[in-house]
Amino acid sequence: DRFWYAYNQGTNESVRRRAMMRVTVLLFYGLLLGLVAADWKNDIPPAGDFDESAKLCKLVWEVNSFKDLEKADDFDFEPVAFEESVVDTEVAIVRSHRSDSIIVGFRGTNEVGDFSANADISQTDYFGLGLVHQGYKDKLLGGDLHIKLKNDILAELQDFPDYGVTITGHSQGAALATLFGAWLVGTNQLGEQQRVTAFPFGSPRVGNQDFKESVSSLQNYAVYRVVNEEDIVCRWPANFLNYEHVGHLILVDFATRQSKAFFEQTGDGDKFRGVSTDEWQLGNFDRWRLAFNWRDSIDWFLDHDVRDYIGAIQLSMGGDISWPTGFEEPIPVVPTCRWWFWC
Repeated sequence: DRFWYAYNQGTNESVRRRAMMRVTVLLFYGLLLGLVAADWKNDIPPAGDFDESAKLCKLVWEVNSFKDLEKADDFDFEPVAFEESVVDTEVAIVRSHRSDSIIVGFRGTNEVGDFSANADISQTDYFGLGLVHQGYKDKLLGGDLHIKLKNDILAELQDFPDYGVTITGHSQGAALATLFGAWLVGTNQLGEQQRVTAFPFGSPRVGNQDFKESVSSLQNYAVYRVVNEEDIVCRWPANFLNYEHVGHLILVDFATRQSKAFFEQTGDGDKFRGVSTDEWQLGNFDRWRLAFNWRDSIDWFLDHDVRDYIGAIQLSMGGDISWPTGFEEPIPVVPTCRWWFWC
């Protein structure tokens, strides 16, 4: 108010000039802060950050309680909490001083109920962010697990206010990680300034196009989805069931010893920026290979092993597999159907 009073009541041109200069400076720094925020979301983190998350994905498979988490001394983590819901969703929370972050790791498919959740591909609204997989939503919200996890994170941020929040998981755990991060940021559970990064490994698709666009629009939520070669779980549920992937794609290829990053690429042909259908390797999914080359088709499932994901990241850290430093250029293609039911 005092600024506009000075501007309107200014008796000479110099007063008005000084007032307008202040407005220009404020606008400049506001724009600069916006660009910095955008760069944060669109930069590719180092392989070491992915390595921490991949190791936690393996660790959460091996522990069943907080005591087990405390005994896991072969990992450079400080245990924070171990949560288990009434629907058998297990989550480990650890503290990393290497990356200055609180890391939340969801266990993947392990119990009989997990398979039932995977099979429930009907869609339901997710806090106004779009439609998502019913089974995964139930696994995350059952017994108010998401509330418990949020409270654990907030307690940690009280002691480590400058730390980031990283969410990860493998397989079904990757889907739950993506949903949990979207809820945290999309409903402002951690405050407007808190950034959240998700590293899903071998994730199935979790929501529809509206959900994808909502996640993309969240300035404090970045998703870097890692796919190991021909991991078949990452191709399901299929697009014709109204499912899309979210976030950036990091595609690891042992055969060529290189990784590629694709900006907000879902592997859904030319509907999005970044990677052609062939790069996504759907071109290898033809009906004859399954019938006559069973050894290759086994790779669809072997590539899903969390140990292969850890191995790929560690090879990248050692330089044996190149790690992307930038996103690939867009390659427009016409998507085709490889099977009568798989597009």
